Amino acid sequence: MSDAVLFREHEVEELEDWPECVDQLGKSTLLWVDLEHPDADQLERLADGLDLDPKSVRRLEGAETAPSLTDFGSYLHVTGSAPRGESHELERLDCLVSTLWVVTVRDGPVEVVDELRERAEGGGEVGRLDGVDFLADLLTWILEGYLRAFEAIDIELEELDRDAMRGRASHDRSLARLVDVRAEIGHLRRTLVAHRGILLALTRPELGGISTEESGERFQSLLDRLAEVTEAARDSRESVVGSFDVLMSQVGQRTNDIVKTLTIVSLLLLPGTLIAGVLGMNFKVGLFDHPGLFWGALGLMAAIAGGTLVLFRTRSWI
Repeated sequence: MSDAVLFREHEVEELEDWPECVDQLGKSTLLWVDLEHPDADQLERLADGLDLDPKSVRRLEGAETAPSLTDFGSYLHVTGSAPRGESHELERLDCLVSTLWVVTVRDGPVEVVDELRERAEGGGEVGRLDGVDFLADLLTWILEGYLRAFEAIDIELEELDRDAMRGRASHDRSLARLVDVRAEIGHLRRTLVAHRGILLALTRPELGGISTEESGERFQSLLDRLAEVTEAARDSRESVVGSFDVLMSQVGQRTNDIVKTLTIVSLLLLPGTLIAGVLGMNFKVGLFDHPGLFWGALGLMAAIAGGTLVLFRTRSWI
């Protein structure tokens, strides 16, 4: 698969040697260069072919994943981070946008990029790609990725709550998992909120010379969407507290069951202990000369214990 796709007004062409076409780009064309895990040679070729600022190249080479936006005059360099997979590890994605070309640099497969590439390779109805619209689609995908991550966390918390309510949860493991989930939510939320500065800057029509009032309105809607996703993060954090309360209630219920069992055993044995203590007094009483007294005492103890159990069962205490 080629690293570059050239969008013309009515056709799409994959390019192998895309730097030769840069000088021929015009209003009716747009070049898209898509790189996955680029090496040093690819980045050098990219920098030379598009005359990238050295600061922009250093950012592509670095491992910093913090969301950011820089206006280099002729193009914008946007760095975003989105959760990926069940582990919700953050995946970095860089997007460079100008009026003539778009560059995406990614650490791995990105759904929205792969989908657009499939449409581009198929030609037909894909039409002419607009760089600002592509950036908006990319940021939309990032926000939706965070929302999916918080929804997955909520589902996991519901499963923990269900196990706790049914008494099948391990206290130590569940508590350790809740601590991990709380830290995970905090990390995701902080990274999510860091995208706010990017969206605020993109609402300015004059940014980079490529934004318009129409694109500014779209990025404003994304800013509102960011607020909704941030609210979902707060809800997930509160759900962790709720799950902790459910777990503690389950632990308290288990403690109450243990105390109840010990209390019942004590009440069953206490009368027998009292009778045995009285009959064991070291006094010369003729009553103790009867051999059947031992069996009578055992029978009395058993009768009291049985009566106590019947009383507990009648009162629905056990």
